[in-house]
Amino acid sequence: MQIEKYIYELKQQNRPFVIATVVKQEGSVPGKVGFKIVVQSEKEFYGTVGGGAIEVEAIQESLERLKSGASGTREYLLSKNASENSNSVKTLPMNCSGRVWIYYEVHGSLSTLYLFGGGHVGNALLYYLKPLSYYTILIDNRPEFANKEKNPNAHEIHLSDYLEYASKFQPKENSFAVIMTHGHNFDYLILQKLFERKLKFNYIGVIASKTKAAALRKDLKKEFGEAIDLSMLHSPIGLDIGGTTASEIALCIAAEMQSIKYGESQKSPYLKNKIPS
Repeated sequence: MQIEKYIYELKQQNRPFVIATVVKQEGSVPGKVGFKIVVQSEKEFYGTVGGGAIEVEAIQESLERLKSGASGTREYLLSKNASENSNSVKTLPMNCSGRVWIYYEVHGSLSTLYLFGGGHVGNALLYYLKPLSYYTILIDNRPEFANKEKNPNAHEIHLSDYLEYASKFQPKENSFAVIMTHGHNFDYLILQKLFERKLKFNYIGVIASKTKAAALRKDLKKEFGEAIDLSMLHSPIGLDIGGTTASEIALCIAAEMQSIKYGESQKSPYLKNKIPS
């Protein structure tokens, strides 16, 4: 397999990884400029930067940078007879007597959105989120909506009973959920299941009027107790930046998700009007 194909597949699967590339060399070194290794974990890697101690070091450095999220270059002195260690240079016990510079490029996993319902607003939301840093998973129980022809901007599409999916899926850390099923028939049942399972999200948005949103909160407190933490719940959904069409509502939702993602959630009023079915 070509390393470019391997990287492409990791991106398609939304898996975090680091590309370590030899970008400069001096003297005798095992890895030449352009050599690279792709590291997912201590046991999952592909490619090479030359083997030996430099490869072990590149894998360990990649794992550390995967945790910190920091890309950058590190210089290595390959010698058994010298010692030069600093924040930018590290000596490795090798017989090469050369220097090598490795650039570490971190690719973290994208924030995951679980979208329940791929109707007009859902379709528009997927469109707005496509160029942003989200991995989108669409769940819909209608074959005519759960397909790439109708919703080409979703990374994954699951044709599934809503409650069956909500009962079994394991959301990734710091995920987002948006619930906007057709006719709102399943909205509360999905929401109920998420809280029943005590799943943690950055954001759970439910499309609703003010009246329906108040009823949702009241029902949740009645079922799970007054002490239930509803801080992640956003309903009515979206920042009130204007408009009532499907595209405008989707833009309001995307704006609110971004504000939550970057820790700048505003105390702005939400959408005031009832969302059209």
